[in-house]
Amino acid sequence: MKTLITTLNSKYIHKSLSLRLLYVSTKDYHDVDFVEYTIKEDLDNIVADIIARKVQIVAFSVYIWNVELIKELCIKLKDQNKNLIIILGGPEVSYEIDYFLDNYEIDYIISGEGEIAFKQLLDCLEKEQEIFIQGVSNKSSRDYHQTVPVDLKYLESLDSPYLLKRDLVDMSKRVLYFETSRGCPYQCQYCLSSLEKGLRFFSLDYLKQQLKLLMETDVKIIKLLDRSFNAKTDHALAILEFIFQHYRPGIQFQFEINGDVLDQRIIDYINKYAPEGLLRFEIGIQSTYEPTNEIVKRYQDFTRLSEVIKQLQTNHKIDFHLDLIAGLPLENLNRFAKSFDDVFSFYPKELQLGFLKLLRGTSLRKDANKYGYIYDINPPYELIASNDLSKEDINKIHIVEDMLEKYWNSGKMPITMNKIMKQVDSPFYFFLDLGNYYKKHNYKHINYQNDELFSYLNSYLNDKYLSDLIEDYLLLAKVKPKRWWKATLNKEDSRKIMHKLIKEYDLNQEDIFRYSLIEELDDYYLVATYKNYQVIINKYPKI
Repeated sequence: MKTLITTLNSKYIHKSLSLRLLYVSTKDYHDVDFVEYTIKEDLDNIVADIIARKVQIVAFSVYIWNVELIKELCIKLKDQNKNLIIILGGPEVSYEIDYFLDNYEIDYIISGEGEIAFKQLLDCLEKEQEIFIQGVSNKSSRDYHQTVPVDLKYLESLDSPYLLKRDLVDMSKRVLYFETSRGCPYQCQYCLSSLEKGLRFFSLDYLKQQLKLLMETDVKIIKLLDRSFNAKTDHALAILEFIFQHYRPGIQFQFEINGDVLDQRIIDYINKYAPEGLLRFEIGIQSTYEPTNEIVKRYQDFTRLSEVIKQLQTNHKIDFHLDLIAGLPLENLNRFAKSFDDVFSFYPKELQLGFLKLLRGTSLRKDANKYGYIYDINPPYELIASNDLSKEDINKIHIVEDMLEKYWNSGKMPITMNKIMKQVDSPFYFFLDLGNYYKKHNYKHINYQNDELFSYLNSYLNDKYLSDLIEDYLLLAKVKPKRWWKATLNKEDSRKIMHKLIKEYDLNQEDIFRYSLIEELDDYYLVATYKNYQVIINKYPKI
């Protein structure tokens, strides 16, 4: 039976590992293929493409970002071909199978890991046999267990899901997802990983072989799917050592780690040997309030976590992405602001402010009444209000999130923002006040240009950081940008100073007059030269 494995990725750059694993585990036994779509594509076009492939079976990998769209796709596909067999799998459908079997136009659900169960299901369908597979359900026969965990040695025996010939052509354009382990050692009550049992590791020989081959391609970003890369210190050290020895310039590895339990050996090894820019660490701090962490079983030592981050920041080799979740039990607005300020004190490259999502199957969703959780019944099941946060409070945090993204996470004005944030009493309330200023002046939240973004902040700051904002703005551009500020020099004075600088510092006259922009800032002249889509900034003492 001709089978198509597919999903809707959130963006084109994402590359679904689950599809490729299902493909390599079944392609030698069944007529299978896989294709990826995105959530931005027209559903009718997707349906037309699937129908045109003349398949008898379609298997969807379902996640929080595509579950509603896949519901529509199933309806449309069944309308086109009522005999089409539709299988759903993935984290979104694995824990409340009744809802999906009763409300979706589907035939089967696979709950849990699918590499073996999917092949077994295809075997039964082709042979028209009765289906008795753990974790596989249909409308009339429901199994509330997860599939038997896959032996990772079996996966190692398959063709590589990372190096398929069809993928090699666009490796540099997409994020490659890689796993060195399965399972999670933690029990965070808001996370689906808390429902997984056990922690298993791929063999180091296999991982090194795969990584070596990957680093010989032109892939730029390899993101590890491990829930806690440092759960086993020797394993993590071996992988880091191999990466450091075989990496090539231009590649970055992204890891999710638990910082408070990061072994000192790993910290010392990274500080001594890590190439600059090779590593990006994602740390899910979520809250710094101990009573909250105890309720959600997110046990962490924030004092030790702080020490670890500061040690790793000493030589600026690693990009840090730190996470917070608004809406966890016991955190009211002021207490969440404290968590925000605690985490912001590390000045990470990116601070992701997320909102609690009451995911199907998680303990917090089951205990929603206990904490007064009101949440959207549709994906992504985001929190609307709770005993600790009113709708107004949630709205304030959304305002902070918006300003955080625009003025910190965007990285567009690092000189200015680093100076500001080291002087404000509370980063959280700074961003909230800035957001309220936006609202008062009806500033654009979308479809704005960079000059407007800078101008808005300068207006809020009342010119206090004007010189820094101008420098950040000029550094951001690749060609001469338009000013959003009043020129600090008129044309005549500008030409006079340019001539003096050329003479005093033996500068290239053509570069200065043809490609440069000059501003008088504080006690110096700033010269920004734009050539070959690059900018060079120089500062000269006032003449």
